Amino acid sequence: MATELSQEFPLKPEQRPATPFWSENFALVYADAETRTSSLFSVGTWFHDTTIWRENLAVTLPDGQVATTRNFGRNTRDNIVSASLCRYEIAKADQMVKLSYDGPVWVHSLQELLKEGLPNGRTQRLSLDLTFEASHPMWDMHGRHANDATGIAGAMHIEQLGQVNGRLQLNDREMVIRNAYSCRDHSRGGREVSGFRNHCWMNGVFAGGRGFQLYFFKMHGLVEPALSLATITHDNEQISATIRHVELTDSPTDHGKLQTIVLNSRLGEMKIRVTEVLSTIPIHMTAPFNPAFGVGKGSHGLLFDEAVLLEWNGEKGVGWSERGFSRQKIE
Repeated sequence: MATELSQEFPLKPEQRPATPFWSENFALVYADAETRTSSLFSVGTWFHDTTIWRENLAVTLPDGQVATTRNFGRNTRDNIVSASLCRYEIAKADQMVKLSYDGPVWVHSLQELLKEGLPNGRTQRLSLDLTFEASHPMWDMHGRHANDATGIAGAMHIEQLGQVNGRLQLNDREMVIRNAYSCRDHSRGGREVSGFRNHCWMNGVFAGGRGFQLYFFKMHGLVEPALSLATITHDNEQISATIRHVELTDSPTDHGKLQTIVLNSRLGEMKIRVTEVLSTIPIHMTAPFNPAFGVGKGSHGLLFDEAVLLEWNGEKGVGWSERGFSRQKIE
């Protein structure tokens, strides 16, 4: 089923509600086992003024270094989502997006990013051009239910699996990206993150073509999960699934840990193992919703975005895992 155009493209300023903590967000990730690079791009409206957008971009390199940038601006128009130097173009609804960037980045090791406080310093030049093409149908996460007690995941949330082709260049070092695993998403709604406790956002595709996506949240003050949704794509058909087992993070040292996910559906049990973590991007999240790379100071949530290799039923796969935690309410 084709996605409604109203869900694909950003709202115009006059269409955005004045609801407290409302935001609109787009994201694109890729994981490339060949070059051992990965990237996380996110762009979303700023809580004080939704005509201003905030863009975050991180690229991990084969030597383990992470290049990051973060900017604000008002350059979003029609099918182009942009704050400043990043450009996220929805080239063809349901099928293709293009991401480009050319500008300064900070380059640090993972160990430096895990130190409290975001390190800065001398900038280097990153140029990136990627084209995402869908390999699986769009998942309308809230399309068949209304059970979301998070206040974070968005009243509207769509995401899609695909492949990325393109290039990236850091200073004079260029790498070509061919048919790398990718996932993109788009959400709108309230993001009141102060009660955030744990979450897992995970997706992947296996050699035979089967794909999976899941979103799981726990909140302070709630015993039961606030959100637990999953889907499996088999022979181009999306099949609702139940998350039977998920492993969460609860410590700043939990990055790089392998994990196992178990999904149940009418296809039977699907036990997915992470066999290798290719890269880690640490992110801290403050309230109102405002993510930034590295480990922040004070009360915040800490997330680990990771490119991962997978195994299920003897098949190899590639995917993305984002897990986070906050031991106390976020301020």
